[in-house]
Amino acid sequence: MAGRGAGIFGETMSAEDFVVPVDSAPVEPPAQPPALPTQPPPHEPRRLPVQFHGRAGEYFGIWIVNVVLTLLTLGIYSAWAKVRTERYFYGNTRIDGSAFEYLATPIQILKGRLIAYAVVIALGITAHFGFLVVYFPLVIAILLLLPWLLQRALRFRARYSAWRGLRFRFVNGVDDAYLNFMFRPLLMIPTMYMLLPWVRKHQQEYIVTGHRFGGLRFGFQGELGPYYIPFAITLGAGFAAYMVMMVAIFGIAFFMEGAGTGGEPSSEALVAMFVPIIFVYLALLVLPVFLRTRYTNLMWGNTRLGPHRFACTLRARDIIWIYLSNGLAIVFSLGLAVPWAMVRLAKYRAAHFELLALGDLDDFVAEAERAESAASAELVDALDLDVGIGL
Repeated sequence: MAGRGAGIFGETMSAEDFVVPVDSAPVEPPAQPPALPTQPPPHEPRRLPVQFHGRAGEYFGIWIVNVVLTLLTLGIYSAWAKVRTERYFYGNTRIDGSAFEYLATPIQILKGRLIAYAVVIALGITAHFGFLVVYFPLVIAILLLLPWLLQRALRFRARYSAWRGLRFRFVNGVDDAYLNFMFRPLLMIPTMYMLLPWVRKHQQEYIVTGHRFGGLRFGFQGELGPYYIPFAITLGAGFAAYMVMMVAIFGIAFFMEGAGTGGEPSSEALVAMFVPIIFVYLALLVLPVFLRTRYTNLMWGNTRLGPHRFACTLRARDIIWIYLSNGLAIVFSLGLAVPWAMVRLAKYRAAHFELLALGDLDDFVAEAERAESAASAELVDALDLDVGIGL
């Protein structure tokens, strides 16, 4: 009591101050001040890392069967192969002990794949035989339909992905798809691609905010400034690599002219000329990976699902090393290292991704959804167009 009195009133009060004398009137104790409101401690979010439990040896059995049966059936089994692969990777990816589910059926994939590859084959045949009167209108039609295809692909992939029995949804419209994937990118041409960070931010916002899960809509709170930082680094590194190449080439040419070699470079000079060229070529391969990795981290760091947040800590140098070593392993193993490479990349992605859960994850409400066509998703895959929200 004495300690609390000293803290509130600034002086110590003893027990004798409250004794009532026998011959005097009762003395009222001093009134206590009203209790100060206490602020509850801030609720810390639970860090729920993504866990991937797949194993390369286990997936190799699935992969080799998929390859053999796809070859024996002239590609028809590829739809079943895709579903088996997606279900393996979805099923081995867990958050808070619950695995994801891939719910599309092989027949849905096969129907969409037949339409998609019919378009791709038509493009190849018309280009090979010079049917330009068909080829160019077909290319223009695909380009004009591209935003619609992307929107439909996002709807399909969300519709047939689930977690804890609840499916995802994608609800953003086609008009916004055309704005973000056609009209805004066109503005990059007259600005020498200086608007790329602005375009990429809006594309990520479109993709993220279009998704729903359990009655909640994903939110996006990104700012433009952080998107220009990795873009500036990429431009600076690319320009530096180009200058190194030019200085090396002109320096070697000047040295050869001064040495009087008669315009016939030696083998050492040729090697010295090709080294900076290879350096620039590698930089052109590495810098897009760096930029994409940084933008992936920015996207997830700015994403919300109700009160829940996400954290993505991919490192560009790790991704570059994984891509490089995976590629070399696949080449030297004649393709047999593909399962190991896929599992390795999935494990790395999972190890650098977290859900910061604020509250109970069971407070979701299932939403009714209708079936989606797989044709647009398969055409996007066949044309090798990336619309995913991951790396």
